[in-house]
Amino acid sequence: MHPTAHKLRERIAQSRPVLGTFLVEFAGSAAVHTLADAGFDFVMVDCEHGNYTSREVETLIEAATHAGLCALVRPPTVSREMITRVLDAGAGGVLVPAIDSLDQVLQAVRATKYRPIGKRGVHLLRGHTRHRKVDAATFLAEANRDVLTLIQIELESAVGIAEKIAATEGVDGLYVGPGDLSVDLGVPGQWNAPVLQSAIEKVVKACRQHGKIAACHADRIEDMPRLRERGVQMFGYFCDIGLLKAAANEVTRNFRAALQ
Repeated sequence: MHPTAHKLRERIAQSRPVLGTFLVEFAGSAAVHTLADAGFDFVMVDCEHGNYTSREVETLIEAATHAGLCALVRPPTVSREMITRVLDAGAGGVLVPAIDSLDQVLQAVRATKYRPIGKRGVHLLRGHTRHRKVDAATFLAEANRDVLTLIQIELESAVGIAEKIAATEGVDGLYVGPGDLSVDLGVPGQWNAPVLQSAIEKVVKACRQHGKIAACHADRIEDMPRLRERGVQMFGYFCDIGLLKAAANEVTRNFRAALQ
């Protein structure tokens, strides 16, 4: 099995909300171990907005695996080449961004799942097997079961086909990106805009109907209870530099309050 992806799925299956954050700046293993120690359930290595090299991505995946934290990767596009490399390196799954058609969803499934569900290329002496000999049939079946194929819903066109995406075999969950989605809906940054909230509800409903993971990003903890009540199971919070900035701001505020 894929131990960290399997653990993440088990927590979700037990109706326990899971929390992660995005890595966009920090490339060292210390950041990953710190997040694991703080109690995060997953990290998302962001290769869409982050400027990571292949080796840096591999280092982050290895550090997460060592720390017992599920490392997911967001590639910049539906790129079979990159998806293959990060999954072979041991990532627990991928989040495919900017989806606006069912054909792109099927491309993502083909790249992330082994046959008979997809057409992922097979190399069994890489990080995902810890470079150990494995039984091929067992490994491929367990990878299809455990490794997460998440589709990011951040365009109005994707919301329109959310039910079809959720019904697609091989798709494990739908992840709402409210930032880009709010822009595409014409209400940039307006979290409480009815059109955005309606879109989130439609995506979550599609996930419930088809037994898929409902995930959503949020930059404020106070927005999460409402999302949880709707049925969101997987929460992405902020990003590495955002967490550092928030902590730094709190320190300076407390310092000035105490000494002035």
